[in-house]
Parts: sequence; structure tokens; C-alpha cells
Amino acid sequence: MTGGSGFALLPIFAIVFLACAAAVPVSPPESRFVWEPGENLTFTWTNENFDGFYYDAQRAGNESLTIKIANIKDRYIPKNGITYFKMPGRTNTHYRLSRKYAVLEFGIERYLVEYPEDRSDIRSSDGEDTIRLNKILIDENASHKVENGSCLPLSNGHDIVVRSVNLSNASVLLSLRMDGVNVDTRDLGVADNFIYEAKDGKIIALHVDSVIAGLKGNSVLLNGIFQTSERLAKNMNGNIFGMMVITDVSDTGITMKNTAGIVELKPGQIIDIGIASLKVADSNTLRFCLYGDSGMENNEHRGSEHTDLNDLRTWDGLNYPGFMYDINTGNYSESLEIINITGRKIPKDGLLYTSYLDRLTYTSFMTSVPNPVTKIYDKKPPGTDWSYDTFSLGGDRYILKNKTPELLTAYSVSFYDKSVLGIGPFKFNGEVWELDEGYTNDEPGGIPNLWDLGDGYTLRATYVNSSEDPRKVLLMFKRNGVELEEVWLKQKDIYRFIQTDDNEIPKLITYLDIVFSGDPTDIFQLRNTWLVSDNITRIKEGDRLGVFNVTAIKPDRIVLTNREPIELKAGSRINLYGNLSFYVKNSDELSFYPTNMRGTIVIPEVSMNNMSDIPYSTIPASPGSTEKISGFEIILPIAILLAVKIGKKRRK
Repeated sequence: MTGGSGFALLPIFAIVFLACAAAVPVSPPESRFVWEPGENLTFTWTNENFDGFYYDAQRAGNESLTIKIANIKDRYIPKNGITYFKMPGRTNTHYRLSRKYAVLEFGIERYLVEYPEDRSDIRSSDGEDTIRLNKILIDENASHKVENGSCLPLSNGHDIVVRSVNLSNASVLLSLRMDGVNVDTRDLGVADNFIYEAKDGKIIALHVDSVIAGLKGNSVLLNGIFQTSERLAKNMNGNIFGMMVITDVSDTGITMKNTAGIVELKPGQIIDIGIASLKVADSNTLRFCLYGDSGMENNEHRGSEHTDLNDLRTWDGLNYPGFMYDINTGNYSESLEIINITGRKIPKDGLLYTSYLDRLTYTSFMTSVPNPVTKIYDKKPPGTDWSYDTFSLGGDRYILKNKTPELLTAYSVSFYDKSVLGIGPFKFNGEVWELDEGYTNDEPGGIPNLWDLGDGYTLRATYVNSSEDPRKVLLMFKRNGVELEEVWLKQKDIYRFIQTDDNEIPKLITYLDIVFSGDPTDIFQLRNTWLVSDNITRIKEGDRLGVFNVTAIKPDRIVLTNREPIELKAGSRINLYGNLSFYVKNSDELSFYPTNMRGTIVIPEVSMNNMSDIPYSTIPASPGSTEKISGFEIILPIAILLAVKIGKKRRK
């Protein structure tokens, strides 16, 4: 172990919190996705204030979730106090089915609900529902290049076989196989769809994008893959999804309620309610929000929408999840305010962007009031309390090095929620495979043994000790292949690496969440990982950042205003700075919202001043990186990720 590195190991659960006093919210309560004290005891989320619900810019959304709190003091939702409603309509899938559907989403699982075509009464003569319920197995728009004679694997033992590719008439002969048996063969041209609907309700669809000539053989590019299971139910009433039960199915939609009993809102809880989850603040103050990750959505964050009827002009961490927000303290990182707008034009100095300087702290979520981790046991060792002045700009986080009047000097910080790594050898289909250092398995479900953190820094585990309780992992931290430190880390411990000349600003902080020991494969998960950049960033008054000028640097905030008018053209995506943009609907009505998806830069962007903090700050590209066409994303429980295909066969 390298001496004097400043690493520390603390045996607690850890997570990142904002620990400073919160700025005053600018967002109106009706636009927020967070329930806070002072708001109505009945609170509703729709696609307009919750970006976890399906949203199509042209079709909008069609679902809502309403919660009625009995009272704040008792902290619970009564029986039937949660109501979820889903309207039927065009399906929210990549493949646009033509009939009337609704899609129900529960965690990573999604279900396709088909309504009878051109029927006003959805009940059969015996009183049962005539709608169909199928589980969605695949729904993606990635492109798959499949060579002539090869197959594209689907789910549940199904695959698509490319029988022939004809370049002269741009056609392809495809066969659908189920468990190795051909069930359908079709000759399709480019831009045609392959659509198969079985009697048991299965739907398999794909799109022929193009045919490609090759030196060794021709191939076809397929996308728009959609697959459902067989019919799961005829009568949906009474079906249970998590704690939610379907209480009504009609032409207007599907209604679900928590019919089993009350739902307690205990501090620090994450409550799975089936459709999404409720996150409750780890605080004596009741505060909660709705969040969810279906595993099939893209990574876009949407703010609440400005329309002609909803003249919304202010956003912060309560109504735009692209801004950093900490539910335990109620703190958020940034705000965006339109203080002047005429028609579709925001004039010069009409858009105000404020970034607040926060105190970012590693703390324990086991306590009701956030404290620095080193004070959990009322023992404070010499040096830092693991609390740092930070701020956000354009989707990037910075850690403050120095602050002088009208000038900030900071490092950028990369934050990773979780990462799963493995230690070989690995076993796949009865064969044992060895994993070389630096190899990353890009196959679906594959597990890397090396984590490339960027800036030339890597983390790798070389050994797992499962004989001790808690289990331990031997971690090696490197930069450009040179070892910086090797350290044993216990499960539920935090590791911090500090370079001695960095004035106690950490280079790396990570938390070992869980370790699975297998034969012959070991797997572990790291969470809440920071990596602090080597480069110094300087921000001073007068700097130009995207469409903004830095107009003021105050003790607690950075203030920016737009230096030129901004035209909100229909159908445009306007980049403001970094990953902060406005998306404008393609409609006669002025309708737009902030998003973290980049768009067109309407004013030439000027980057912040970067200065190297160390002489070898220029990092070559990481070796071994390759470009590939996206395949299926298979989400597996970590406990079954012990059988993985890896690159190099082990010597027997």
C-alpha cells in the first residue's frame, strides 16, 4: 500500500448529499415532481411533471398517478390512496402498432394491453374483459447487421434467419424460427416490415432498413425490433402488479389502486409501488418524489412544459430533473428563469441561469439528518470532513479549488451511480475462459474486469477474499498503466484516494456496495463513485459560456444571462450551454421545455478556461476501444451474472 496517499476506509453505507442551506425555489408547486411541506395532501404526477412517464412530443402522454396523504404527522398513504390511470391509445413503443393499445410499465417490465378494434363495449357476453395482455419482451430501435446465412436472436428461443440477400432488387428472404422450427418465411424489400401475429397473442415485428454488399458476403440491416409474449390474461380485473391491483377496465382506460392496505412513508425509504417507486426523504421533514427506470427508456430528462395555457417560465431541481437535486435536504443545484419573452423570442438578458455553490458531502443515509461520514460516530479525524464546495454548469459538476473575487478555480467531477465488475476466470456453456487485464466484454450481460474511468485512470480488482465476513476485494487504482495504489476494501466500505499535493481534494472516492462470490467467477458492485479531473477550470466574470455571459460571481452563486436574443423556432432544439437545451414542439402553439439532450448551438460557444494541473495531463485514447452496432440490452439480476462469455480460453 502506498504511503501518504490519504486514502480512508469507513465501514458505513454511503451516498452523496448536498449539505448546505437550500436556495429559495423558483418553480411553481403545480409544476413539480417533488411533494414538499405546504403542498396539497392530494398530489398528481402526469407526463407533464414526471419524465418517467411516456411522452411523445407530438402525441403527449396518457397516464397519471395520484396520491392522497391521510395527514403529514402520521406519514402514511391510506388504503386506496394511490390511484394509477392509463388511457388507451397509440402505443408508446418504438414499433407503432396500428390498433388501440395501452402500455403498462412496472419497474423493468412492460405489458401490452390490446383493446378490441372498433368496439365500444369491451365486455363479452359472459361479462369478462375481451382485451388482451401480453408482456413486452423486446422494444428497441437499434440497428443489427446480420450477414447472409446468419441469424438474429430474439427472446424466448426465437430468432430471425437471413436466408438470402439480393442486392439487384434490394430484397431479403427472412425466416422466423421458434425453438429451432421455422414458422414463417417472407421475401421483403428495403423499407418493408416483417409482422407476425400468432393465435396465442404473440407479436413479432421488425423493419428492413437496408441491404449491404460485403467482400465475403452480403448482409442486411434490421431495426425496430418488437416482440411480446403469448397472451397472459383475458380478464384483467383483480390482476396484481406490485402493491397495485387493477380495479377497473373500460373504454376510457385502466385504473389501479393500492387495495391491500396503507403505505407507510418512513424516512429514507424507497417504496416500489409497481408502476414506479416513491423515494422518501431521509429526514424528519416529510418530502417525497416519484421516480422510475424501466430499462427501456433513453437517458433524456425533461422539465415541465411551457404552453399557451401553462405559462411556465421558471425551472429548478423540483420541476426539471436535469438539475441536481437532493431530496433529503431539499437542495438543488441550479435554476433557469425567463424574465422577458415576446412571442417566440427571448431578448438579450431575458434568460437568467443561476448555479448555486453547494457543500457536497459523503454522508450516511442511515441517519435522519445528513452529516459528514467522519462524524457518524462523533469522531472526527484530523483533516477534511469529506465535505467540498461544488457547483454545476450545463450538466457538469465541479469541485472548488479556490475562490477569489470575480474568479473561480475548480476541477470537473465525474459521478457514477453504480458499476459492476468481475474477476475471472469465467465459465460459459461449460467452458472456462480467462480474462486479460483491460478486456471489456461487450456481449449482452457481459462483465468487464477493468473500469476505464477516463483521464487515463482505471480501477481493477485482482482478488476476492470470501472467507472473511464481510468479504473483501483487492482493488488496484492506476493512471496510464502506472499503479497509484493497491488496497483491500471491505464490503460496505468507502475508499478515497488523495494525491498529496492536491490540498486534500480527492482524486477518487468509491463505495463497495456488494460482493458475490462464485465458482469460478467473483462479481462486485461499486456505487457513488467520484473521479476528479486533472485539469483546472477557471471561470471569471465576463466569460462567454454557450448563449450566456457570466454576469456575476457571488459568494453563494454564479449568475449568467443570455448575451444575444434566442428564437424559439417550432421543431427546434436549442443548446444553451453544455447539456442544457430547450426543446420546442413543432406546432403553431408555443410549447417548449428544458432538456439535457444537446441541440443546435444558436451562438458560437466559448469554452471555459482549462489549465493543466499536472505536466502529463494530455491523455491518449484508451486502447482497445471499438465501434459496434448496438445490440439487445439484456438486464439480468446481478446474482445470475456468474455465467458470462469472455474473450480468451483458459488453458486446461
